[in-house]
Amino acid sequence: MAQFWSNSIVIWPLLLSCLCLNLARNMAEFPRIEHYHKRNIARIAFLVVGDWGRGGNFNQSRVASQMGVIGKKLGIDFVVSTGDNFYNDGLKGVNDPFFQQSFTSIYTARSLQKPWYTGIVDIVFIDTTPFVGKYFDNAKNQKFDWKDVLPRDKYLSALRKSLHVALSKSRAPWKIVVGHHTIRSIGHHGDTQEIVDQLLPILEAHKVDMYINGHDHCLEHLSNKKGTMHFLTSGGGSKAWKNDIHNGKNNDTMHFYYDGQGFMYVSLMHRMANVLFYDVSGKPLYHMRISMSLSKQSNRYSPACPNSAAHQAKRCYKLSGCWRLGTKGTFNQSAVARSMGEVGAKLGIDFVVSTGDNFYKDGLTGVRDPAFAQSFTNIYTARSLQKPWYAILGNHDYHGNTKAQLSPLLRKRDKRWNCYRSYTVRAGFLQIFLVDTSPFKDNYFVKRPNKFNWTGVLPRKTYISNLLKDLDTALKTSKAAWKIVVGHHPIRSIGKQGDTKELLEKLLPILEANKIPIYINGHNHCLEHINNTGCKKNSIQRHFFSLCILYKNNLKFYYDGQGFVSVRLTKRQANVTFYDVSGQTLHSFELKKFGTEENEV
Repeated sequence: MAQFWSNSIVIWPLLLSCLCLNLARNMAEFPRIEHYHKRNIARIAFLVVGDWGRGGNFNQSRVASQMGVIGKKLGIDFVVSTGDNFYNDGLKGVNDPFFQQSFTSIYTARSLQKPWYTGIVDIVFIDTTPFVGKYFDNAKNQKFDWKDVLPRDKYLSALRKSLHVALSKSRAPWKIVVGHHTIRSIGHHGDTQEIVDQLLPILEAHKVDMYINGHDHCLEHLSNKKGTMHFLTSGGGSKAWKNDIHNGKNNDTMHFYYDGQGFMYVSLMHRMANVLFYDVSGKPLYHMRISMSLSKQSNRYSPACPNSAAHQAKRCYKLSGCWRLGTKGTFNQSAVARSMGEVGAKLGIDFVVSTGDNFYKDGLTGVRDPAFAQSFTNIYTARSLQKPWYAILGNHDYHGNTKAQLSPLLRKRDKRWNCYRSYTVRAGFLQIFLVDTSPFKDNYFVKRPNKFNWTGVLPRKTYISNLLKDLDTALKTSKAAWKIVVGHHPIRSIGKQGDTKELLEKLLPILEANKIPIYINGHNHCLEHINNTGCKKNSIQRHFFSLCILYKNNLKFYYDGQGFVSVRLTKRQANVTFYDVSGQTLHSFELKKFGTEENEV
């Protein structure tokens, strides 16, 4: 029979998802092990870790230490391992000393030394390795022990049938399936097509809430398009795969990705689930909440991580993009504005940059449009935000009266407002170059040309040619210590809109030639950070970040919620911090002016 377990109460060894027991092959139903459990269970909590067994090396011991700390603090009930428990080649036998060296002697915290129980959840562990066709390619001379698996087709058929039976009989409010291999992932391996084809339909038919896996050495959260099934990767138990991204097709369902070491925590109540990811030092990276009544994710946040370099900043500014200004404070615009005010006061910002799409959905109708006050002046009222605002136009702004947003008459209504098509702002040792990127987009002139107001842009080729020439000249003549370019559209992104090929071809070469360290954009309604590859040893790496940027071969951070970014600069260092709607820190990093050193805070 295909071997996997549905465990109600188990201890560590029984939770290893790669266990293989010699059970009768002709059984279509696998054993259900019931252990002691509490009466009137109101909450179940457990940790998830994968790809860990390295004798304490590659930060395995540090991850284990923090698992013990978090396990004690949150009162966990058990631990789930998603496989690849002993690197590189498993165990030689039951007396292999590596079992103790990589498990017993590593996970020593008291919070991890107890029997664990469930009652409001059924967790089904499934052996996913035999599904992967390439493992049976003898030509590659791969070393696998397929005892009790062959004939493979019969094994997989029994496994699928057993899974169907187990899920059909489950009456638990929550159903979770655990396997080693990914179903959906943007990590190194990407989707596992065999599991997508053979197992995913079964999980969907039985309305499984979560599929948890390892295999990719990262932490990530994706969901199906309906938001009813969540794919969670916890494969950062020891050695992580930095900057190893698979260019897959799941960009529109990705919520969080982290390419470092860490683990995952899950807390379940009858109608609510909470999932938190932690890094190697025990700092929370990401939190999502799933409501059983809605059967979809309803809220998420990331707790704050202190920024140790705040005292070094001498020049600070805040970035806000895709404001949804035209919504008059709705869609959490007012909540973001309040948090911006609080953070702005704490950091002592000098000005604010907007990356465009300032007034949804069709810009302003004129300089007297009440939306300007309703969606800007009356929203960003905090004292710390009464500083200059430097804005550029987004594609939605081009739907309306662009001359209105560019008019100096708006500054008479609100003296903070500064908006031009393309321009530069000099602030001491910093110079910001704001670029009008909408005219670069070919499809704006093909699919819906009448939707855009191109007054002042046509003829388009001449406009773009002059813009690029002026930008290149300005960058070359600038003597500023820091040069940052801001545009509305992304150059690199795994967000909904993806890369902007026109900017890759026409704008990026100019930025690279002038060694621009940071490009900031909006357009995709998310927060992202990437740095490019192929930099020379002593050059500054170019970072694509903000309210939506990322490079598919060097992803550093992605968050699909609302928020903003702060940038603090000295002549030699930049500190960049991403915040969510409540002002909690999501991600921070430092960029040195000289060399390529980068530290994530």
